[in-house]
Order: sequence, then C-alpha cells, then structure tokens
Amino acid sequence: MFPYTYKVLLRSICLSIVLLLEISSLQAEGKYLVTFLVYRESTGIAIPNINLIVKSAKSTATTDKQGSATLSFPNIGFYEIRVVSQSKVLNFSREIRYNGQQIILYLPATEIAGINVSGERDQTKLSRYNFQQEEIKRLPGVAGDSLKAIQTVPGVSIGAPVGILPSVFTNVGNLVSGVPYSNSDRGDISLRGGGTRQNQYFFDGFPLPYPFHLGNQSSVLNNNLIRSFDIYSGAFPSRYGFATGGIIAIEGTDKVEETKTIWNLNFFLTDVYHQTKLIPSLSMVSSGRKNYPNFVLLRAYPEGIPEDAKFAEYHDFQWKLIWDISEEHKLSIQTFGSRDRQAYTKTQASLERGGEDPRPPTGLDRQFRTDAIRHIWKSKVFRHTLSYSRTTFTEFFELRFSNPLTAETIFGLQNRTSDFLNYGEQRLEWYIFEEYLKLDAGVQVRTRETNLKGENITSSNRTFFELFNNLLDSNAQFRSVIDGDRIRYQEGAAYAELQGKWKGFTIRPGMRYDTYSGSREKNLSPRLNGGYEFESTKTSFLAGHGIHYNSPVLIEQLSSKSGNPNLLMERSEHNSVGIQQELNAIWIFKVEAFRNIFQNIIVPDAFVADPYSPYNDPRLIVNDPTRAIRDPIQSRNLNYSNSGYGYSEGIEIFIKKSKDPRQESGAFGWISYTNSITKRINNQARRSSDENTDASILNRSRELLAQTKLGTNYLNYYSDNQFELIYNNDREELYDLDRRHILNVVFGYKFNSVWQVGGRYRYFSGTPYTPIVSANRANQAATFGVNLYFPEYSKNYNSDRLLPFHQFDIRIDHIDQFSWGYINFYLELVNFYGRLNQSGFNFDNLSPYQRGTNPAPIYDTVNSPYVQSQRPNGSIIYLPLINLGMEVRF
Repeated sequence: MFPYTYKVLLRSICLSIVLLLEISSLQAEGKYLVTFLVYRESTGIAIPNINLIVKSAKSTATTDKQGSATLSFPNIGFYEIRVVSQSKVLNFSREIRYNGQQIILYLPATEIAGINVSGERDQTKLSRYNFQQEEIKRLPGVAGDSLKAIQTVPGVSIGAPVGILPSVFTNVGNLVSGVPYSNSDRGDISLRGGGTRQNQYFFDGFPLPYPFHLGNQSSVLNNNLIRSFDIYSGAFPSRYGFATGGIIAIEGTDKVEETKTIWNLNFFLTDVYHQTKLIPSLSMVSSGRKNYPNFVLLRAYPEGIPEDAKFAEYHDFQWKLIWDISEEHKLSIQTFGSRDRQAYTKTQASLERGGEDPRPPTGLDRQFRTDAIRHIWKSKVFRHTLSYSRTTFTEFFELRFSNPLTAETIFGLQNRTSDFLNYGEQRLEWYIFEEYLKLDAGVQVRTRETNLKGENITSSNRTFFELFNNLLDSNAQFRSVIDGDRIRYQEGAAYAELQGKWKGFTIRPGMRYDTYSGSREKNLSPRLNGGYEFESTKTSFLAGHGIHYNSPVLIEQLSSKSGNPNLLMERSEHNSVGIQQELNAIWIFKVEAFRNIFQNIIVPDAFVADPYSPYNDPRLIVNDPTRAIRDPIQSRNLNYSNSGYGYSEGIEIFIKKSKDPRQESGAFGWISYTNSITKRINNQARRSSDENTDASILNRSRELLAQTKLGTNYLNYYSDNQFELIYNNDREELYDLDRRHILNVVFGYKFNSVWQVGGRYRYFSGTPYTPIVSANRANQAATFGVNLYFPEYSKNYNSDRLLPFHQFDIRIDHIDQFSWGYINFYLELVNFYGRLNQSGFNFDNLSPYQRGTNPAPIYDTVNSPYVQSQRPNGSIIYLPLINLGMEVRF
C-alpha cells in the first residue's frame, strides 16, 4: 500500500477534481454582445468609420464618433476580427469571454494611413515553425510553459544542459570521468544536428543567454509574456547570424490594449503577469516566477523522490516600458533575467549532512540579466529600428570530492565565471513596392568579455594536495581554470535581404558579412530561399540554401594560456527543399528534406602546437623564474583546433490542425516526425598508449621548430632535423546527440467553453554512447583508505545506444468565465505510465566492473519525472508526477 503521505496527496487531488465538477458554471449558449473601442495607438484618440468584420460569427459593425462598435458572437472563444480602413485589412485575434465585454483595439498610424507593415507575409515558410500563444498555452505536461513547445517541432534534439562539470569544466571534466571520446558540448537543444552551443536565442530581438532553466524544467520567460515564437532550423534569414545551428526568435508583448493580471499557481511554481496603460501613450508590462520543487517534494513526500533526482530552484523576471511618443516614434525599455541553483542528489545530501537537513547543498548557481532599449521610427514606407542591450551572465560552481567512508572532504574548489555581452543593431525595412518588394538591411555589433577565476580551494589530505599541485604544474588547462583567465573579442556584421512576391512566386536573396576580431576573419555568406504557391490549392513548393558562421564560444578554447587564441569561425551550410499544403485554413501538411554540412568545428586537439609561444604563465614564472629568463619562448600545445567536420541529413514531417474558430468544440494539435542521421569526425590521430609513450619520450630530447598541416595530417619539424608525420586515422562516428527517430504527438479536444483535455506523446531513439567493457584497480588509491576502480571504455566509440525515450502526458482543464475574467483549474499527469527513461550510465569507482550491475543505468528525472512508491509485497512501483494548478485572469 502507498505511504500515508502519498495517500493524503491522492485524496486531496480527488477532492479537487470533485470540486471542479461541482463548481462548473457553463453559460447557456446564446448571443454574446461585445463592444469594441477603436483608438489611434499613439494618441488614444477614437477613430470613427472603421469597419469591423467577424466572418465566423457572421457579424459586422462600423465604429461611431466615439470609436465604438458592437458585435454579436454565438459562443465564447477566440475569433479573428478584421478591421477595414481605407481599403486596408488588419487582423486581430481576440478572446470573447462574457456577455457585455469591452475590447480595445489600437491601430498604428501607418496602418490608418494605408500601408500594412511587417506581418506574416514577410516571413519565410521554409525550415520555419511558428506558434501563437493561444495554440500552446495549455500544452500538456509542462505546467503551462508555452516555450516547451520548441521541443515538439521537427529536428529538435534535447541536449544535456548540466553534466558532471558545467561551462568551462566540460573538457577538464574528462580528468574525472575518463570518457575517452566526445564530439558535442553541453547545452539545451540541437537543431538538425547542429551544436548545442551553436544556436542563438532572441527575445524581442535581444540576445537571450539560454532559453530554459537548469535541467530543461521550464523556460526563463513568463508564459503569458510570450506572444509567439519562430524556430528557424535551416537557411534562416540574413538578419540572423552568430549561429551555425539554428535560431529561436521569441516575441513578447509589444502593445497593451487593456489592463489585465494573470496569476498561475501549482504544486511546483507560482508566476504572475501584469500589463497596464499608465497613460494613453505609456504602457508597462511586468512578470515574475518562482518555483519550489525542493520544498514540496522533499517536505511532502521525500520517500517518493528517486535517489538520483536533481531539482533546481529558480526564479525569473521581466519588465518592459512602452512609450508611443507620437505616430511615428516609439521607445521601449526593458529588463529581464533569471537565476538557477542546482542541487546535488538526495543521496549526496544525506551523506554530507547526516540526513538531518533535507535541503541539498548548492552545487551550481547561475544567473543572467539583460537591460535593453529600442527606438522605432515609422513612416509610410520605412521602418527604422535602433536597439542596444547589455547582458551580464555569472556562474558559480562548487566541486567536492568526499571520502565515502567518513564524508571528509578530500578536495574542494569553487569557480566563478562572468560574461559580459554588449549588442547593438541598426535595422532598416523599406517597403519598395507595397505587397511586392521589401528590403531588410542593417548592421550588428557584439563585444564580449569572459572572466574565469578559481576560489576557496581546500583539501584535508596532504597527499592529495601534493597531487593537486603536480596537476597544476603539468596541465595548462587545469591551471588556467584554477588561476583565472580572461578573453575579449568583437564581432561585427552587415546584412541585406530582398523579399519579393509576385503571382505566387516568392524569392528572398540575401547576403551577410561577418567579422571576428580573434582571427581577424571577414566572411561573406550568401542566403537564398523561395518557392511557388498555387493560390487555388494552397500548395507551396519551397527550397533554400544558406552559409552561416559563428565565432568560438568557450573561454578555454580561446585562452592564450591554455587554448588557441587563433581559432577560426565555425562554418555551416544549410540546404533544404520542401512542400507545404494548407487546407481550409485549419490543416497544414509540411514535408522537408535537408542536408546540413558543418565545417571548421572546434574540437580538442592533442597535437596542434605553437612552436614560438611566449613563456608568460604567472604560476610557472614564480616557480622557476630562471627558466623564464633563459627561455622566454617555448613550444606550447594549443589543445584546440578547427579540425572537426560533420553533416546531418534527413526528412521532417509536420501535420498541424487548428481548432475551427467557428465552432465552440473541436480537436486540435500537431504531429512532428524526424528521420535523420548525424555524424562527426574530429580528425584526430588515434594512437595506442604505447605509441603515445614512445612519442613523449622521444620529444623530451628535442624541440619543435615548425608545424604545418598536410590535408588533415600534421607535419612537425624538430631541432634534431627530423620530421614527424602525425597521420589522421580518425573515422566518422555518430554525433553524441544523434537520434534516428523523433516523434511528437500533441493533441487537444475542447468539449465546450468549460472543459478541455489534451495529451502529449514523445518518442526518441536513444543517443549513442561508448560502453564500458572492464575496469582497472588503482593501487595508489589506498593512500586515501579506499579501493578505487577506473573504467576501461570500448575502442569502438559511440557504438551503442541508450534505450529509446518515450513518455505520455495528460492535461485536463476546467475554465470558469466571469465578468471580471476567468479561473482555469488544470490537472496534469506527467509521465502517465511511469516510464523510466535512461539518460546514461553511472560507474561506481568503489566497486569492480560487473556487466549489468556496474555500470548501472541513470534515469532522467527532470525531462521525464516520476514518483516511486512501494507495493505491499515490497516491490517498487513508478507513478506519474501529479501537478494540480490554477490560473486566474483579472
């Protein structure tokens, strides 16, 4: 039987469901009379003689002198309001909630003057997936987080945001984990096989450091702030750069038409959104969120938490001020940010704190804040936008190695990374021929500074401390992490793109010019996509090609102390063709085939060297000043190079059905499927341990005088007049995040204005990994009073796959409409059938290798959470995570 606490929890949920049924207050169907007030956006002056048309409700009206018009609707729900002014048509989507409701529509001055500026017609259909807020607001299994819909579109593979070591520790972490091969970085998502750190995220056109809180729990933006978002997975427009993977462009609230407050409360988080007009020309938007999984799960039902579950505590905030200075000028100021604190596992907490304090110790603390300002000037044919933002990112990481017998800290350190990004853009949109030809051009500048510093290094074991100092003296990468490091660089770009449309043909030729101060590169990248649409059948044929560049992103890669400051920009080529079919403005069928090629990928390189590097490391100079005077120039391993190459190819299928706005009930949702393969090659010589030992002994007696590359091979010339050819015998391997099959099914059914049910099913092929085949005992570990075993990995890298990931989530919504707003009660059953989805393996260094037991599987408790309980016979049962919440709109 279930533990008492969980039984109480289930009873509470059942009681809540009964209450939802009892408080149902379904309004009788009939006419809903709604008054629309049409005002000029900049001045708030009423606009008469404006025609309002709602086809689905078969209702029309014309505004009077007060800008007022009343329309009749058969049911509550979302409707498309068409506003006709001087033969120009504007479309608004509004929710009808109750009889007697008032809705304010603000018309921009340029629209009244007779020109329809930027809209859906300016957007490409190729390799782009767009979602509006009302489509994703109640996505099942995400606690009302709309941005998680990103993970349900074709070509998206979920990454590993946090591993053994975050950020700059990614490669140094191999000293601890011993993993012999990797061709990826830690990050949130991969788009069509691109690197997880090679995407760019934008919010309102400003850089967003990362889209999700630690562990992909939820987005860093309030759900109700997100108006829509675009996902560009290939051949994206010329305006977007600094990326070789893909683009996530999120649009937030850009105008306030009415005062409203939305409060969302559930078992694991609370968020609030508020928008208001301070004066007719000045509006403010603010929102915030706080989660509390540790409080709920560790206090309410600690027995149900998996032993290796990790829960990050986080909060985020957004604030925006919108000033419509005049009909032509608009100014906005905004700030947004986030903070995450990652905890160790419950097992680790019990060991280190004796089980007295249920709060896990903090292992990772990261946060960012972006402050931005934008000015927009609009005329009949021009739109000029000037933007500037500054983003500050900090990451505090704590690493501890404890004796498993005594919990004594053998070694500990803290590390702090700070990153400062300044971004500026000047953009001009010129509507050369209305509806036919538009020019989008601009310049962008980015400056970045990253600082790294180790702090509070401690050890209670003298022997380990000596080993630690030896590691500092012998490993430049580890030394730069501990002693501190800094990089600075600048990037500039200019872009231009024509957007033409004529008799079904669309074409978007563009060009982008990128510069990077680190390598002093100047790269010109062409972009082209277009297609033809048969207007009678709404069938579109699409094709596109684009070249993209991105500069190095990690401090250890560019470090002048331990890395290669001369690294080039990475390059990618995106090619795709597709066909899209629209039916009745409700159904969309889309099929795309793609092939992306990735070149100049930055990879760890054990052979690249600089024969004439200055001897400028402070620690080495202090330890041996005479050598610094005697040999001011030395040969130094650069550790990283642009030797990597890869490709990704496949086919994507996307089927989407929107709910018919003319009907109160109906089904909606989408299906996405991707079949692809992604491979990488690091182009590194694979030597045996004996070959490495022989080369190391030989090179101690000679100096490297010159190095060059012959294809992908290195040719070295030494002081003994001997040449050495380092032959590249590497081979292609599966990408660490390759998933052969990705299937997402999202569906919902609205029974009436009160009840709605939805589901989400996900299936992914398991990611590749290099299996452990045996383990070796470390005799020297007896110094610390323990026996340690170090795993030995297969020589066939990425030769096996984890088990497939699959999960089903359910959400039930009950919506009560009132004159002042609505209350939405919702119940979510996350991971409905309690699936344990594997995320990797864990090797216990205190035990020998045993097939099927050590290493043991690790399960994903963040992307695929579950609750464990005990049957009467003592066996474990896995249950869905239950989330009950309430959203209130005032």
